[in-house]
Amino acid sequence: MMIAHMRKADYKIQTVQEHLTSVSTLAKTYGKKAGFASMASLAGFLHDMGKNTKAFSDYIENAVKETGQPLERIDHSTAGAKFLYETYYVTEPKIHSELITNLVVEIVGMSILSHHSGLQNFLQIDGSQSDFFRRVCREDLPYFEEACAGFTGIPGNKEKVDTLYNESFEEMKEFSNSLKRLQKNSWTTGGGNAQRVSPLIFNSLAMKYIFSCLIDADRTDSRRFDEGDTSSLHTLNQAFFNKSYKNVMAQLEEWENDPKATKPINRLRAEMSKRCGDLGKESSSIYQLSIPTGGGKTFASLRYALQHAQAKSKDRIIYVVPYTTILEQNADAVRRIIQNKEMVLEHHANVLDDTASEGEPDYYRQAIQKKLQLARDNWDHPIIFTTMVQFLDAFYAKGTRKARRLHNLANAIIIFDEVQTVPVKHIPLFNSAVNFLHHFGNSSIVLCTATQPTLAKTKYPIIMGEDVEMVRNLPDVVSAFERVSIENKVETEGWTAEKISDFAINEIEVKQSLLIILNTKKAVLNVYQQLKSKTDIPIYHLSTSMCPQHRKDILKIVNKKLNSPQEKVICISTQLVEAGVDISFECVIRSLAGLDSIAQAAGRCNRHAESDKGIVYIIRAKDEALTRLPEIALGQKVMEEDILSRKELTKNLLSPAAIQTYFDFYLKKAEREIQMTNSELNIELIELLERPSKYLAAVPSESPKTFMGSMFKTLESRFEVIEAPTTAVLVPYGEGKNLINLLNEEIDCYEKLNDYLKQTQQYCVNVYRHTLQSLASDGLIVSLYNDSIYALKDGGYHDEYGLEMEGEGTLGKLIF
Repeated sequence: MMIAHMRKADYKIQTVQEHLTSVSTLAKTYGKKAGFASMASLAGFLHDMGKNTKAFSDYIENAVKETGQPLERIDHSTAGAKFLYETYYVTEPKIHSELITNLVVEIVGMSILSHHSGLQNFLQIDGSQSDFFRRVCREDLPYFEEACAGFTGIPGNKEKVDTLYNESFEEMKEFSNSLKRLQKNSWTTGGGNAQRVSPLIFNSLAMKYIFSCLIDADRTDSRRFDEGDTSSLHTLNQAFFNKSYKNVMAQLEEWENDPKATKPINRLRAEMSKRCGDLGKESSSIYQLSIPTGGGKTFASLRYALQHAQAKSKDRIIYVVPYTTILEQNADAVRRIIQNKEMVLEHHANVLDDTASEGEPDYYRQAIQKKLQLARDNWDHPIIFTTMVQFLDAFYAKGTRKARRLHNLANAIIIFDEVQTVPVKHIPLFNSAVNFLHHFGNSSIVLCTATQPTLAKTKYPIIMGEDVEMVRNLPDVVSAFERVSIENKVETEGWTAEKISDFAINEIEVKQSLLIILNTKKAVLNVYQQLKSKTDIPIYHLSTSMCPQHRKDILKIVNKKLNSPQEKVICISTQLVEAGVDISFECVIRSLAGLDSIAQAAGRCNRHAESDKGIVYIIRAKDEALTRLPEIALGQKVMEEDILSRKELTKNLLSPAAIQTYFDFYLKKAEREIQMTNSELNIELIELLERPSKYLAAVPSESPKTFMGSMFKTLESRFEVIEAPTTAVLVPYGEGKNLINLLNEEIDCYEKLNDYLKQTQQYCVNVYRHTLQSLASDGLIVSLYNDSIYALKDGGYHDEYGLEMEGEGTLGKLIF
């Protein structure tokens, strides 16, 4: 009886056979959603085959019982892949069926041998032997013969492998046929985009999906054994979706009975909501939801999602947003509407070091690392709010932890809020992920924004059908929602902080409320300080130097003043206030940026049609350094050169025609002016999912070559959604002070730790590495919970503007 795991609490054993069987069953369930039930099951059944040795059993027992015997770490993740390779692989495939066979072996084998390290490379930068052949062709793999004998010696194992392989062959064949159909259809409906439907990219994403199924099944089974958890894993969410939909409709009826419901703007919101509800009964699709800012897209998209989840038996609803401010507000709004707090998961900033607990949460690992591993969620929840960073990381981040969540994006409804904020250089990766999830993962996609980017026209396009806009008669709807006039006051030399503050004071003399939005935190702080010295009118500051709870508290105060007719108020903010923040000012001053940002700023002005028209001034702030914000700089350039210079567009800058023109120019110029390729590799990261010719050519002619050519290890080591990565720091604001004290103590209870970690998300500020180092050098940083959490000492956080940092401190497009 060979040991896979031994429980520390009572030395109970889980045999290798028990573990392989359980993981195979779980992985099959996960894989089924995307048509890879048998491939995922095969990976699960072979992944720990290498543990079928006396040496590994001795190793586990000595480690858990702390016998003091030397611990020899044993490679147990290669054996299953090597067994699969030696049993089925065709060295020189000549016919199509042999190619399909090799694809099964390469995809499943790579998933197996990578399940502790993250996916490896089929090609290498230097032309050396691929990670796949290096591992599966290893002749000196310790204990391999013993592991094979132990595995095949168990009655039924070899027959089960044969059955799973044969079923996997059929799955791979059907997947290949589906790819051919997609190529044909995209050429017909997508304006000649079939050449960008790369089978190699989809093969690579299929492998990442199967890898996700294996990782989650393995980690889940290990956790359940260790905790003695025998509860049901497969909860159906249909009853919850049904009840939530009834609550949504009850809320809608209440709104319709309100006297304000007769206002034209509220009638329009109701009509668009009904349209979304009707579409929820239709087949899965990739939709665009271009509701104008303030049009109620959160409610409309939720109505669609709940209706669709019931009609098509979807597992979950996932909102993907660019900013934590949107995430927090929209999650709270959804909780109120559906009248349920527990079933809505927020996942964004994490104060734990993501790399600290990579790999298997096994008993021989330090206990503290295991606790941290278990404190992470795999997104098995009915409604999830997460960020674009976390979404892209599930596909492309290094290691195993984030990949674990990927399979739960299948058979889901995924709503991308403010989709125009996808970083330009990652549009190919984003589009490919969306294509995979819809066309193969059975997920319904909603691209939601008031300023819809032309993603179907890019180099690697999203493959949509026709008539995908959820809003009927979009130009008429946009015109009906017109609530502001936009005045261009851009000057070549730019406005100083003093000029901005003087202009603001003149405006507030004749208006009740004013919002100023600038592109950098330094510019915001300069104008804030100018205004504080010139007027007694209440002035409030918002930026990502403040933790989420701090921003919420400020917004609550500002909203209270906005609802008091006798009080004037000025708020100055970075662009974090633009999207998803339900707030309405009489006047807005916006420093020049892309048309999408200007439209979002306009959405904070006269939001609920409190007056006939609000006014938005476009200026250019002089002291904004945009070298680290190339997309904002390019947006400024496109606006000046291609939009503001055209009278037919400036008549209505928020029209669909102006927005489409802006994105057409923006995306074309971005390909030339924004660094799309990796500076070290000189190719786009998306090419690493294909079979890069420059690296294929480096393989010696006599060396064997796989059909798969993906270089996930290389891609993941260079993939960052935010070029300058940030680290979350817990700050001593409000309840954050108490959390710092609590996390500085010994915590034995997993539930208590998890609760604390969820609370910390409201009291963290994300800082760049150089800022973290500077704070540490000044003695302002303390490490908590076995050096896994950073916290700021008293004195480093300001009650008015948050974390005090030197330098430009620019705001990135996306927040963790």
